[in-house]
Formats: sequence, C-alpha cells, structure tokens
Amino acid sequence: MRSSLALCIALAIAGTTFVPMDAHAATQPIDAMPLAQALDRFAHDAGWQVVYGTDVPDGLRSHAAPGGMPAAAQLTALLAGTGMTYRFVTPTTVTIVPGNVGAGPTPAAAPLPSIDTRDEAQKLAPVSVHANAVDTLAPSAAPLDATQPTSVIDERFIRDGLRFNANFDDIIKYAPSVTVTSPEGPGLGKNEGISIRGFQDGQFNITFDGIPFGDASDLHHTTSAYFNNHVLGQAEIDRGPGGGSTLGNATFGGTVALRSREPSDESGITPYLTLGSWNTRAGGVTADETVGNTRIFADISKESSDTYLQGTDDKRDHVFVKTISQLGDVTSLTFVTSYNREHQNTVQGATKDEIDRYGWRFGLGDDPTVQNYKGANNAAYYSSFTYVGLTSQVAGWDVDDKVYLNTFDHWARKTSDASDIDPADNGVTFYNDKGKKVSTAKTDLPGKLSDSGFHAFGNVLRLGRDLGDGTLLTGIWLERSLDARYQYPVDLTTGAKTGTKYGPVDNYLLDDRTDTVQPYLQYDWKVTDAITVSPGVRYSEVTRSIDAPLNKVSPPVPLSAEATYHAALPSISVHDRLSDTWSAYAQAAEGFLAPPIDVIQVNGSHSLQPEKTRNFQLGTAYASSKLTFGADVYYIDFSNFITETQVATDNGNENTFINGGGAIYKGAEVEATFALTRALSVYGNASYNKATYKNSSVQVAGTPKVTAALGLLYSNTNGYFGSLMGKFLGHQYGLDNTTDAAGNIQFLNDQRIAGYMSVDAAAGYRTDKGPAGTKGYSISVDMNNVFNVHKFTGYAGTQSVSGDPLYFGLPGRGIFLDLSVKL
Repeated sequence: MRSSLALCIALAIAGTTFVPMDAHAATQPIDAMPLAQALDRFAHDAGWQVVYGTDVPDGLRSHAAPGGMPAAAQLTALLAGTGMTYRFVTPTTVTIVPGNVGAGPTPAAAPLPSIDTRDEAQKLAPVSVHANAVDTLAPSAAPLDATQPTSVIDERFIRDGLRFNANFDDIIKYAPSVTVTSPEGPGLGKNEGISIRGFQDGQFNITFDGIPFGDASDLHHTTSAYFNNHVLGQAEIDRGPGGGSTLGNATFGGTVALRSREPSDESGITPYLTLGSWNTRAGGVTADETVGNTRIFADISKESSDTYLQGTDDKRDHVFVKTISQLGDVTSLTFVTSYNREHQNTVQGATKDEIDRYGWRFGLGDDPTVQNYKGANNAAYYSSFTYVGLTSQVAGWDVDDKVYLNTFDHWARKTSDASDIDPADNGVTFYNDKGKKVSTAKTDLPGKLSDSGFHAFGNVLRLGRDLGDGTLLTGIWLERSLDARYQYPVDLTTGAKTGTKYGPVDNYLLDDRTDTVQPYLQYDWKVTDAITVSPGVRYSEVTRSIDAPLNKVSPPVPLSAEATYHAALPSISVHDRLSDTWSAYAQAAEGFLAPPIDVIQVNGSHSLQPEKTRNFQLGTAYASSKLTFGADVYYIDFSNFITETQVATDNGNENTFINGGGAIYKGAEVEATFALTRALSVYGNASYNKATYKNSSVQVAGTPKVTAALGLLYSNTNGYFGSLMGKFLGHQYGLDNTTDAAGNIQFLNDQRIAGYMSVDAAAGYRTDKGPAGTKGYSISVDMNNVFNVHKFTGYAGTQSVSGDPLYFGLPGRGIFLDLSVKL
C-alpha cells in the first residue's frame, strides 16, 4: 500500500490520471484531487516524509509492497511511461523526480516543473513536508494527522520570514499561545522568557532531532547558546503531553521539537552576510557535499552586535556539521555535532525611573565607578551537542537509535546589582577564614564570580512494527547528567576574592547528578480506515543527588542528599479522519515533572512532591488547497504546583520553593492560513489561556490571557517573497505571590504588564541562477518592530538596594540586510 501511495504523489505531480491499487484510496482518481490533498493522504496512510527535488540520498527501502512485489519493482513497473522516477530513503522518506524510469534510484535529477493546477494557491515549496499537508509558507499550521494541538513551522518560513542568525525562539514566536521576550533584539543575546499557554521555560520540553535537552538542574534553556536558524530545517510545537511515545521531562507543558537541516544533493559552498541595526555584523559559510554514499552539510558562522540595550555587547561563534551515510538498503547512519560560543555583557532589567531618565535602551554603562559598569557584568556560554543515529530494520522492527553527548558551561562575573547607578551603594568588605571582618574598600564594586557546567550523555531508542490491526511502538530514553557549580564573592575593582562572613571563600561549591529512565509502550490501533485509537504508557523515574562541600544556603554547610521521583503516565488519544481534508482528535494523558535540584538544596524545600497533571484536549484540523485550519480546547488539572518565592530569614530575604497547592489551566486556540491568490496568503491565530491557582482568581505569573497573530505572506515563482506579521500579547502579571510582614506566603497578583502588539516585516528575492557561473543568490531585508513600539514585556525581579521592580522592554525598530550566494 505504501508504494502505491507514493505513486499517487508522483502521478498527481505529473498530471497523470491514476486510480490507486489499494481499496482505501480507490474512490477518487488522484488527478481529481488538489496536490495538498494527495500529499496529505500519503502522509496519513503511509506515515512517510515526502521530499520534492533532489535533496535526498540514494538508497532503496526493501519491504513487501501490495501484491508481494518489492517496492522498487512495483514503482518501476507502474511509473513506466509517466516520465517520473523516484528515490526511496529508509525508513520513511521517498522523493519523486522526473527521470528515466527503470533505472531505480538516480544519481541526479532536475527540480520538478512548476505546478500550474488551477485550484492550487501557489507552487508547493521544494522542502520537506513531515506528515503535513499545509501551505509551507505559513508561519505555523496544524497537520491533519495530529492527535493533539500542533503547529508546524516549515523550512520556507524559517528561511524567508526571519533573519539568518535568528534563534529558535524567533522561529516559534508567532505560533498560538506562545510568548517570547527578546529584550536585546531578534537573535541577539539570550531570551529572558518563553512560555506556552503560561507554562514557563522548564515546564515544557525542547528536543533536537528527537533528543530532549536542557539545563541539568532546572531544565531551562539559554536560547542563544545552541542552534541558530541557519542549521534548522523545521520546528514543531506540540501543545500537549503527547502519547506514550513522547519522551521528555515536562511533557505536560508541550514540546518544541527542533529538526536539523538536511544536507543537499546539490554540492556547493554558500557564503552569507548580515548587516544591521545596533552595529550588528554576521557572516558565515555553508557547504553541501556528497562523498560516496555520504551526504554532508556544514555551517560555520560568526556574529557580533552592540544589541538594542546599551553596553550589552554580544559576540557569538557557531560550528555545525551533519552527515548522513547510506550503509545499505535499509540502514543509514547520521552524525551531528554542534559547538557554540557566546560572550556578552549581561543585564538584569531596569527600573521605571531609569527608563524614564535614560530611555528604553538603558542597559549597561561606561562608568567604572558604579555597579552598572559594562566591564564588570560579563558572561560566557559554551555548549556542544553531538549524536550518532542509526536507522534500520531488524527482524521486522523499524529501529531508530541515537547516542548523544550534550554539554553546557555558563561562566559569569557580575556586580551585586547591575541596574544600580549610585556610587554610594558601592563598598566591599573582606573577611578572613574565620569569618572575621579584616578590611573594607568603600568605593570598590561588590560582586561575585560563578561557573556552572554539565555533561549529559544518553541514549534514545525507538522501535516500531506492524502488529495486528495497528502499529506497536516501544523504546526507552536513558540519560545521566553530571553538573558542577561554584560561586565566590569578589572585589570587581581589584579582582581580589573577599571571603565570606561565614569563613569559607566560596558562597557555594557543589556537584550534582541527575539520572533519567523513561521506557514507553504505545499501540496505534487502526479501528477502521478512518479511526485510530492510541493507548500508551510511559514510566518516568528521575534520581537527583547532590554532594556539596558548601550547599547553596546561608550559612553554607555541607550536604549529601539523594531523592528519587517516579510515576507511570498513561495516555490515550482517538484520531478520526472525517474526510480527506478534515480530521478530529481527543486526548487524555497524565504528566509529571520532578522538582529541580534547587528543591533539595534551599531552605524549607526538602519535602516538596513532584508536580503532576491530568490533561484533556479536543481539537480539529482542516487542510485544502486554499485553507488550512486548526482549533482546540484544553483543560489541565495541575497538582503540587511548585512556585518560587522569597522568605525572610536571619540573613535577609532568600529564595525558596513552595507548593502552591494546585492550578487549573484551560483555554482555546485557533489558527488558519487562507490563500487569497496564487502568491498571497493571509495567516491568523488567536488563543485564550486562563491559568489560576485552585480556589482563587489569582492568575499564574507570566500567563497572558490572550495572544493573537495576523499576517500577510507572499511568495511567487519569479523568486520574490515577503511577509508582514503582527503578534499581540494580552496583559499578564509578573508576580502571583508575596510574603506579608509576618513572613507568611500570600497568593495575589502584582506587577501588571500591559498588553502590546509588535509588527515585523521581511522582503527579498531568491534565484537559482546566479551571475558569473554561480548557482544562485538571495537578498532580503528583515525589520522587527516596524512601528517602533515601546512597551514593558516582562518583570525581572527587584533592585537589591531600593527594592524597586525591574522590567524588560520590547526592543525598538531594527533593520537587517541578509545576502548569500551559492558557488
């Protein structure tokens, strides 16, 4: 059946009438369908990835096709006379190209001719489409085979709608229910806040090629420290817990699945350059090459920028290599390695008074006599991500195994309060090893130096096979993360260590370890041709241990502790294929998140239980040649909600974690893309997200109740493209709890952040026929915050001396020019 479905796609493209051999698809000639509809049928029935053009390695999957014929023989016979040929790539990819039938996989082929079907809105972009029949120009769209609310951002929008060196947070920011705060500008500096439905970073998964990753201790992500959009091929946002086969630590909050860019069959070297606002300069080179049975993609880039906030200079170097080797008819080996280095001066927000006096670009200054001095607030981030992946077939099982190593190191030197511009607040006290005060330096800058680094190594094994009336999926994720951290106070004027009033030189010194084990089992039972029921279960066990000569408390004391958290997480989904263009789904699942390592470190947090959720969702998706549409409603019952607060101690206010009791997340989301003409589409989405603590009306901090997006997108076969995108975020609160005079925790909202809307634009031209023998070039202009709107976007805590609240703001208008040429 899979082979005949692949043939449907080929003949739809060629404009040839054909009635599929299998009974399920034989109700309508394929040329009577829109191309998108035919593609969607293939993705639904076969679960395969379709690639148009030549960006697929040689290789042939061997499996039994209908009638007992091998796939190669059947395709060769059925394509005879059509002018089309194919390439199969194990285990789930097929490419359709023009060529000589009967030759099997061809070493080279020209791109497909332009599609001129009258009911098509535009030419289907020559990029990968993963189980997705939507217009690839849309900034996000809901696939028909989704079993939970899902938005796919495809390669075309990543390339055409964003500047070259954007980060992955820029890629997802237009999707429903997503909130992104980038105070230093798009792709510049680290993002200070990402949330999905109000779930904050660390409460949802981020994966890279199916591998979960994040900070070892609290699962957070430094957005600028890993992958820029130049090495990414697709992003998928799953706003739900997934099924049994969904791996990760915080599945209840959803998953941002990043997929690496595929090597191209067309060899070449592509230098690229970016020039833009705030003295932004970036350049790099991409290379695609085929050596024997191995395709190679490599990228190296360098960037520097003053960024939007003054004094926060950012410098970044990035190297990425991916190879795919075809080892046989059913076996391929993938190797990926990435290294990123970033240096920047870091801020922690600004008070309203500082912004009123010095403007929205207030960040760090040039005066070495105040704590706001940029030379005394520095950070460096070093990260790497390497994996080896093997896909094959063994004894009737599809096998996908990835072994990986992920490293991250964060070095920082900071003053006590980088927002402080009053020299009267300076002063450094020195202590001996008994904790006795020995001297003071009244004008020196007080600060601290810290370093944290981890190595996470593990394995993700996925297995699948046809069984009875469905498909059995099973596998396991294993990971060990080793983490080391220290911090000591320092006189930043002289660089001397000051010691502490407790005696030790360090504020803390510790090693911790996290072990994760997640086996799973899921069965996709095809009840009828239209209805699939997928029960599943995943077992999650997380063991955290700490060995601290000096624990992160005041006064610092030794600590050796271990805690294990575990849960069995059942799930079930029902997917109903109502028609070739319309589907519906229902899902119920349980979620689980082990407390961060800080919970077994800080005062008063030792007895907290893991967070647990019960998730319920209903949704629908529609995709025709002119319209894609997705809508859903959700309800999440959150228990043991862990929240951070401040408590009064003998040493002043200290952060601690408390059980907020529980919270209810509920809402509705909708998104759609409509083709106005063959080249012009309109996109929009809206979401309502209500997250409140149980038995109260207190909104969980960082949760805008309303988000929306609206945009126009243009792409023509003559090479011109462009987009105009607006994103609206409703009001939110920076705080949801406080401490009263008696030290009791009170839940109430404070620090209201008003809603705002920002508009971005992009326009450019691309051709595959360049001058002087080049293979093509592109030129584009990207503009963020077109109307130069200035609004607060996030709450950043309080200033240590005054207690005044600190905020981050929306970066002002920025313009960037991107140039590239393929040699």
